[in-house]
Formats: sequence, C-alpha cells, structure tokens
Amino acid sequence: MVPDVLGELFQWVAPEAPTRPQGGGRRGQGDREVLAAIVFVATSGCTWQQLPAASFGPTGATAHRRFTEWTKARVWAKLHPPVRSRRGPRRRRPGKLHADKGCDYVHLRRWLSKQGIGHRIARRGVETSQRLGRHRWTIERTMSWLAGCRRLHRRHERKAEHFLAFTSIACTLICYRRLAC
Repeated sequence: MVPDVLGELFQWVAPEAPTRPQGGGRRGQGDREVLAAIVFVATSGCTWQQLPAASFGPTGATAHRRFTEWTKARVWAKLHPPVRSRRGPRRRRPGKLHADKGCDYVHLRRWLSKQGIGHRIARRGVETSQRLGRHRWTIERTMSWLAGCRRLHRRHERKAEHFLAFTSIACTLICYRRLAC
C-alpha cells in the first residue's frame, strides 16, 4: 500500500510513537503498518471499524488514534513539498485563480486580494464563462484524481481537520504517483 520512498519520507516527518508512562501494555504497531492502514481507509472509503486488522496489523481504533495524533502534529501538511513553479522560486499559494460565475461574490474577491492571489472570475450578467474553458480542464482533471480517494466522496469526519488531512493524503498520493511515472 505504501511505497518505500513514501514510507521513508513519512519517517522523517512523523513524531515518535507515544509510550505509556507506567509501562506495560501491548506491543506498539510500527508507523509503516499504521500508515498503510490509513492509506487503505482513505483509498477504499471504508470506516475505521471495517479495517481488516488481520491484513494490516493495527486495529481500526489504533489506526484512528494514530491518525488523530498525526493530524494534530500536522504531519500530513509536512508530507508534500511546495510546488516548483516553471519560472522563479517555489511557492506555496497559486498566483492566479480562474473561476466561473458560481464564485462571483464580493467577499471572495476581497479575500483573494488580501491573500495576494490574482483572480479571473466571470461576472454574472456581464460576461460569459466560455473563455474559462481552456483553464477548466485542469480543475476537472484534479477533481477526477481526488475522486480516486473514496473517503472524500462523503464527509464521514466530524472535524474539519480530519477531512483536510484525508484531502492532504489524497494529494500526496496523487503527487507521488505522478512523479513516479
């Protein structure tokens, strides 16, 4: 489930597994096995209780607990590097946003301007969104790639951080697959 290169990268950013101060307890599961279980949950869309512990080692409760710990430690955000642009230094945010009429709101335009992101949003009743077609295929393609992570089809997570973590896992897997080819 987890390629060697991705597993090694994960070892760099993952915090140490917590130990019990009183000692004892069961043998802890390795980070690699837990990561494989989390990737399985993300890609298959199953719940934590449906995780086949016989195949992966950790139970669903263990994998969920470690997933939560890693989410709090922001491991998923550290896992993928910043995007290298064609010209200039690496950047962490887009230079320009293209959107259709569904995003034509004043508060969105203001927020993008505050973030320093240029925008090209078609205005309702003024211009057509036909000119955005040449940029729209990248969005459709990316949404198709994200659909491969079945956990994102419906939001099972109560906390927004957990949903964002699964999105980050999906993006990491997509980037790894694209770079490995």
